[in-house]
Amino acid sequence: MTDHDGPEKQGLHIGILILQGLYGVFFIIIGLNHFFHWFAAGGDQPPTNPEATGAFWGGITASGYMFNLIFATQAATGLLIASRKFSALGLLLLSPVLVNIVGYHLYVEPNGLGMAIGLSAVHLVLAWCHRKSYQPLFCSG
Repeated sequence: MTDHDGPEKQGLHIGILILQGLYGVFFIIIGLNHFFHWFAAGGDQPPTNPEATGAFWGGITASGYMFNLIFATQAATGLLIASRKFSALGLLLLSPVLVNIVGYHLYVEPNGLGMAIGLSAVHLVLAWCHRKSYQPLFCSG
């Protein structure tokens, strides 16, 4: 952004920075909550398919490392996104986690699908704002 940008572009820039900061903080809190148990994880509604939900989380737990990896990734990428300097990298690294969150709510547990779609929308908006950072990934040579 330059000094010649109009007030509407500056306002949009500030709005994106606020959105980016909140999005990053959300994933920092969710990721760290796994380790520090500040609040109960999951919603207040019982699973719509307890058998599938139990099998999914049972497999994640049985791996011995996936829970910690998933939530550490969320916390670390949240820090990167909120940092502003490494936001594009944080968004890139968080993408597979977010795809799995959406997939889980599409195919295993529909409760929470709205939030997953909302997070995906914010993710796409922020990725679009950082699209110039991703150009080298799509260049040949």
